[in-house]
Amino acid sequence: MSELLSSLNKESAELDNKIAAAPQVLHSAAVSALLGDPEDSAPHLRKRRRQVSGEIANAETALEVIAKRITAARDVASKTACDAIRGEYRRRLSAVCTAAKALEVTRSHHDELLNDLEREDINLGYLRPVRAHFVERVEYFLKEVREAGHNV
Repeated sequence: MSELLSSLNKESAELDNKIAAAPQVLHSAAVSALLGDPEDSAPHLRKRRRQVSGEIANAETALEVIAKRITAARDVASKTACDAIRGEYRRRLSAVCTAAKALEVTRSHHDELLNDLEREDINLGYLRPVRAHFVERVEYFLKEVREAGHNV
């Protein structure tokens, strides 16, 4: 369909150039046919240009319909696929949430140790501790999971 549209647009441009170059007459293609004018006379070219314009409009409409049909088919296929894997997705999401919660707890124990050492005025520079600040985002992740309707 795209190739057809490209071809029609090319023909349309060529017809526009030929019409502009042809001697202008005020009668129709039907009158030209009765007069025996050649096919490359302006009235015949204008008639073909109108036909090509209609074919372009039809091809563009067909492409729009095809795009809508593809979108509708993709939606049906996507729903079917998601329904088929929903259980596996929930299982894996649950595993991620369980690991995230465990990471939060583990990070809390890690931070407690460092806080205890700091309260004892121990110079942590010799330990070179690293704090897991990225874990703070776990809370937002778990909230997003809940808001998406997943009960994990």
